Amino acid sequence: MRKFLALPIQEKEAHAARMMAKLKNELVGELKEEEVQGGEEEEEEENEKNKTSKQIKSKAVLPKQTSCRHELKMALMKGENISRKTKQCLISMERQKAVLELSLMTKSSEISRMDRAIAKEEKKLRQLEKDLEKDNHRFEEFLRENERKSVEARRLFDQEDKAKQEKNAQFRKLTAEMGNIKSELIKLDETLMDYKRYQEFLFKLSPPEWQEEQTSKAMKAKVLSDKYGPNELNNKPHWMAVRNSKYFSFIYTFKQTKYQDGLHDKLSRSEGELPSIIETRPSSARSDTLDAKSQSDCDSSECEDEPKLYFTDPQQILELMTELTEQNLSLIQNCARVEEALEKLRQSLETTRSKIGKDEELIGEQVNYLNQRIDKERARGAKLKQKIQLHVSLSTEDQDAMLESLGEKVAEVHRSCVDDRITNLSTLEKVANIESRMFSLLLSLESIPEGRLEMLKKIKDSEQRSRQREEKLREREEKQKERMQRYLERSLADSKKISGRKLVPRCRPISQRVKVISVDSSLAEDDINELLFDSEDTE
Repeated sequence: MRKFLALPIQEKEAHAARMMAKLKNELVGELKEEEVQGGEEEEEEENEKNKTSKQIKSKAVLPKQTSCRHELKMALMKGENISRKTKQCLISMERQKAVLELSLMTKSSEISRMDRAIAKEEKKLRQLEKDLEKDNHRFEEFLRENERKSVEARRLFDQEDKAKQEKNAQFRKLTAEMGNIKSELIKLDETLMDYKRYQEFLFKLSPPEWQEEQTSKAMKAKVLSDKYGPNELNNKPHWMAVRNSKYFSFIYTFKQTKYQDGLHDKLSRSEGELPSIIETRPSSARSDTLDAKSQSDCDSSECEDEPKLYFTDPQQILELMTELTEQNLSLIQNCARVEEALEKLRQSLETTRSKIGKDEELIGEQVNYLNQRIDKERARGAKLKQKIQLHVSLSTEDQDAMLESLGEKVAEVHRSCVDDRITNLSTLEKVANIESRMFSLLLSLESIPEGRLEMLKKIKDSEQRSRQREEKLREREEKQKERMQRYLERSLADSKKISGRKLVPRCRPISQRVKVISVDSSLAEDDINELLFDSEDTE
């Protein structure tokens, strides 16, 4: 279209003539076809014009083109000269054709571009499918490796569990042995305590001179043992040596088995084998050697530390026991006499207690009577107070204002001490919360150490003193400001001169002197009380 517009006028006319000839040939063929359907098209056009006027307005270009083409066809058929209007229609048709060709070219280029994009996306899709297959293959390998590791871990867990069960069995066996040994030790301790009690009893039965001699010998032996440091096992009795030998042998065997088990575990882990239970034969042999040594020590200590007794014949103990029984009988008789005397004293105490109880009952009745009188007097006093309060000059407005100010102060204390949030509690509930808070603080204050409490008190006193000092300074500054303000006002105020006579204050009336007579007020008060109480009793 641009090439056509750029041509000169003569070439444009030649080009238009060629195009008109081409159109003439086309229109001749079309007219033959339109002759058959001409009448039908005219009827359809009329119906469409009557039905859809809006569609005709929106598509106004198409009827113009069809009319132009129809005029061209009619002109070619008649062989008349082509008018200027038909030429313009031809030019518009050429322009429309060029626009359609241009749109066709753009659509084809767009289609080719889309084909290239589709090919590129298909290539990417094939690459992604290949990557997905590789990932699936790797995932399958990972699953196989994970399954193999889980089987191996399960096998190792079973091995460790088996070894743990074996060790637990060995541990239970050793704990059972320890329990048996402890029970034996307890039994031996009980027998030892019995023997010690017997020894102490016999030692107390012996005469005091012999007891002092034995204690002095024991002290000398202790001093010598501290000085020369003899072996502790030789100084211990037989049963202590036996017990210590058994106990130490058991501890040694247990530690030896534990050490060997730990060593074997380390070796088995390094070689990758299961841990096994080590036999405790060397430890048992070691314990046998210790038992033998302890037995020899026991024999030597038994020879050295034999207990010494004052009594050489059991008959002596029997005679002493008979003497002790006689003494006990005499003591029992004395106790019976003392108990009889105590019984008499108890009876006398009971009689005195009964008398005192009766006196207390009488006194209690008197106290109750007096309390009743006091309650009555208090009730009368309350009634009198109520009567007096009726005549009190305090108004309800002052009381309400006082209660409101008190409620505001209580609310301020509640906010600062208990809770900062806004609450709908009454004044009594706030006071109860403050009391509970004070009680908890006092309890916590009692739990504080005295030194810390003194330090806190000193800090609080210093803060209070500093606060009072600041308040005094602030009050002094405020007074100074007020004084300066008054001075300023006085200096700026206009001075007024007093004109005329000075104002003289009004003379006060002479007060009459009344003689004061002292009257006994106690008698008057008694009369008033009698009148009031008598009137209430009559009521």
